[in-house]
Amino acid sequence: MKKFNVTSYALRTKWIVVLLAVTLLLIFGRTVNSPALTKTAIVVGVGVDFDEKTREFEVTTQSVQMLSNTSGTGGQRFDVFTAKGNTVSSALDDISQKMGLIVSLAHCEVLFMSQSALKPDHMQTIYPLIAMYALREQAIIVTGSLPPKEMLSTRISTTISSPYFLQTAIVNNEGTDGLIETTAKDLLARSLSRSEATAIPYIVPVKLEDQPQDEKEELKGNYQFDMSKVLVFDHSDCRVLDDELSEILSIYLSTTTYGSLNYTAEDGTSFEFRILDKSVNTSAKGRDISASIELKVDLLDYQFVDSDEILTGASPLIKNAATALGKQLTARMEKLFAVSLETGIDFLGLQAKAYQSVGRSLERDCLSTLSFTPEVKLTVKEAA
Repeated sequence: MKKFNVTSYALRTKWIVVLLAVTLLLIFGRTVNSPALTKTAIVVGVGVDFDEKTREFEVTTQSVQMLSNTSGTGGQRFDVFTAKGNTVSSALDDISQKMGLIVSLAHCEVLFMSQSALKPDHMQTIYPLIAMYALREQAIIVTGSLPPKEMLSTRISTTISSPYFLQTAIVNNEGTDGLIETTAKDLLARSLSRSEATAIPYIVPVKLEDQPQDEKEELKGNYQFDMSKVLVFDHSDCRVLDDELSEILSIYLSTTTYGSLNYTAEDGTSFEFRILDKSVNTSAKGRDISASIELKVDLLDYQFVDSDEILTGASPLIKNAATALGKQLTARMEKLFAVSLETGIDFLGLQAKAYQSVGRSLERDCLSTLSFTPEVKLTVKEAA
């Protein structure tokens, strides 16, 4: 076989093309119209509400302003602006005029949506935020007991800004206890699936009984977020789940799970297990769906146990408690399915799973024709 030789001419041509490409990028890349930071509003949280009577959207933004003073030290100020419009884009344009700045959602990690705003077509509501205002597809979606405008204005004592707090608690998984994380991308994908349903954190602001203090006085008007509940919904209905059902649903749906699980026996003994790892395997045979959830846990604490020995993960008492907790969580999964059948909201994604097995012959809205068999098992890490 004749050996192929690269000529010096070809090599020179290659480097000329590379040099030309770099030159073009340097010239035209620097002439792209990019607004300066001084002309851009750095929005850290946005809220969308919808008035079903007037068919208007109410959009609220919380932006951060960096401050400086003569002493050389700086600070932050959080501004909240609200506007109404027939579309989300028109409301944001109005906010931009009020602020005198260009609204950019490129740094926004949290999108507050009211229950009424979840009913219209999610694609038409969320897509303009992504396409026109650079909202990240990984921004988390939350809802709550108050309108988005009030949620964004709520003062959190640890970080002041409620979007900053949620970004830390949910996105960065700091200080969480098994919170569900649903992004804008997840919401759109699940809305377009056969199940057409999803779940997002349901937040209840609770005023602090003991307000924080500085060196001069008590700081008033601070709240904490109760994030123990989950809202499940589709295009037609929604339901707020209680704490126990929200906890197991978060374990079932979340990619990763943090936090702890508590089990209290009939005799009053109490055990706390920390979740180390999990695996969820769901399979379908026709219309019969089964789900296996395996949790690897570590013994965190125990109380009111009548024993003189130090208990570890290898102790029979601890293993029995983990087995009992697994059966308890299995029963909650079965109750979740009952709630799904009662409301007609397929937040477990069972129709989408059955579609993978049955195929195109599977009819729409067939939730009542499906069966669901869950099982939760806990494996306790033994001390080395």
